[in-house]
Amino acid sequence: MNARKMPAERVPSPGWPVTLRSEWRKLVALRGVLLGVGAILAVAVVVGLFMATVSDPADVEVADGQSQYSAVFFSSGLTIWAYAFLAATFLAIEFQGAGESTFVATARRGRVLVSKLVLIGIGGLVVGLLTSALSLASIQSVLTARGLQTLDLSDPAVIRALLVLVPVSMAVQGLLAASFAVLVRSAALAVVVTGLISILPVRIAPILGETYSATVPRWLPGAAVESLAGVAEPGSYGYLAMPLAALCVLAWLAMASTAAGWRLPRTDIR
Repeated sequence: MNARKMPAERVPSPGWPVTLRSEWRKLVALRGVLLGVGAILAVAVVVGLFMATVSDPADVEVADGQSQYSAVFFSSGLTIWAYAFLAATFLAIEFQGAGESTFVATARRGRVLVSKLVLIGIGGLVVGLLTSALSLASIQSVLTARGLQTLDLSDPAVIRALLVLVPVSMAVQGLLAASFAVLVRSAALAVVVTGLISILPVRIAPILGETYSATVPRWLPGAAVESLAGVAEPGSYGYLAMPLAALCVLAWLAMASTAAGWRLPRTDIR
């Protein structure tokens, strides 16, 4: 008499809180990520101090108009793209061996992806705020020491720029790079793709003429964030009204994350 086979008991997939905690533990365990965040904060201070010290007073002194923000954001490009690389790495590690255990423990890959993107988005806002604060402190100290005019922190426009430009840029570019890392399976290539989308259409605008310049660049994610931060001059090629800028940013994030969510379950993690 043949023994009847008992059906294997299905182990339920971990819920959202468990998955989120698991990805958080994985994130803080990555020494390169923590070192990268430390380097980002250090760059914000060092570049700010250096540029404010060696630059001509006319370049760093607070002036009327939109140029008053430029001194604080000397290091913003470096720090934003460094964070984008860290974010892409957090996704790319799943294709470099980590996924063999991740997706066994949590079979629902979409849940893992959303948990990672949530952490990347929140991390971008937090690291961006710290970066802005440290950059501001370093710039203000040098301007004061040189007897130059400092940023007026009672100005709502200044506060808006400080609270939005770098933090939101880090979150947005980090989320885009992470989503593209799922599509191309490489952190470095994902950052290149993100950079091409954000930078190349602006660089080629003078070549493609007035109509292109007046329509395309303003709909890029970087330009939309600048409009949200209030640093894009109204009427310029890169300006969008705040509601349109917010919709533009959300549309980019929705498209990229949806593509990543569609691709991840269909991708061999090896």
